[in-house]
Amino acid sequence: MCTILVALFCKQKRLAYLWIIATNLVAWYQGVINSIGIFFLALSIYIGYIYLNFSLHKWARIVLRTILCAFILVIALHGIPGFVNISAIHATKLSPLSAPFSMDLNFDQPMVMLMVYCMSDLSTLEKSNHLSCWQLIKHTVIPYIWSIPFIFIPGYLSGFILFDPCLTNILWIWVMHNFFLVCMAEEVLFRGCLQRAIQNGLTRYGIDNGLWAVILTSFLFGIVHFKGGIIYMGLAAIASFWYGYTYYKTSKVVCSMIVHFGVNLLHFLLFTYPMAMAK
Repeated sequence: MCTILVALFCKQKRLAYLWIIATNLVAWYQGVINSIGIFFLALSIYIGYIYLNFSLHKWARIVLRTILCAFILVIALHGIPGFVNISAIHATKLSPLSAPFSMDLNFDQPMVMLMVYCMSDLSTLEKSNHLSCWQLIKHTVIPYIWSIPFIFIPGYLSGFILFDPCLTNILWIWVMHNFFLVCMAEEVLFRGCLQRAIQNGLTRYGIDNGLWAVILTSFLFGIVHFKGGIIYMGLAAIASFWYGYTYYKTSKVVCSMIVHFGVNLLHFLLFTYPMAMAK
């Protein structure tokens, strides 16, 4: 958490790199990552640094980009060896109407996405001041308000979720996990990397409307949530549109993280989480 906060809000990249190194050393000491995991992290840093900081031949850039995309895809599926993702909650019903819920404290995804964030120009964009504080608040709050009916009404009418307010004793760890690990990793990947790449690609073909990038990224966001079923994929795509729209208006991953977390928190507090128990 401290490392992520430093990376998001500290202007000195060197300090963020020191925190990342310290975090991995502690993780290695605690057995969360082993030598194989450190090797793959170091390899990804080496390839990413070359790709982002050196002038390369066109085909060399294509090869490195392909390797990086493949690595990110595999890490998103927790397929890189050398990491131990700690089980925090296992098959627990948060309310009588909810399906069993499990949660792992993942170290692999957030760490890789954090390094991508620091090595790219995303951290520079986060600290730019082309929008006032009031504009940032407006472009964060308004999409969040609009997202509520568009997400929760279809979710409720479909029976995927039920209105079931409750407070549980896992709220504190869920909040830390969801904001700092889940929302950070997903927003850096889908908004900071994927949405920007799609928008830049569309611009080269004369399509300057950034909303197309938001829509295409939302479609992909829905697909990767296939494990929850077709309804969950649709709801995830709708939610992703509002996260992406926030990023489109602000160019700040932190803002899309806040909207993402706000939607998840409302779901957790007021509705069956992660979904209603099947009848």
